[in-house]
Amino acid sequence: MLDWKILELIANQEQLISVTYSLSESDDENTVETQGKHVFCEGTVNKPLSAIVESDILQWIEKDTTKDDLNPIKLNLLSQLEALKTNKKVDLPWLANTFTVE
Repeated sequence: MLDWKILELIANQEQLISVTYSLSESDDENTVETQGKHVFCEGTVNKPLSAIVESDILQWIEKDTTKDDLNPIKLNLLSQLEALKTNKKVDLPWLANTFTVE
């Protein structure tokens, strides 16, 4: 399930300019997360800062970052989550066959 969180707002007076966000995706075993900053395209934000609610911001991020029905932020998280299912953690090859003395 995708979980967006808005971490920071940047505004000029009553005009929202950008946001810092966190987005996570989980399945039964793993969670992946990314953070980023999004600067809104001109005309996307259509409310004064004092009237904005979190769901507005999430819709605007979706609008600005989705092209041809594809959202690269979400796709990247889903790819990472899929990779965790199919790939296994291995030891660093340059540390193989090393030992420590206690």
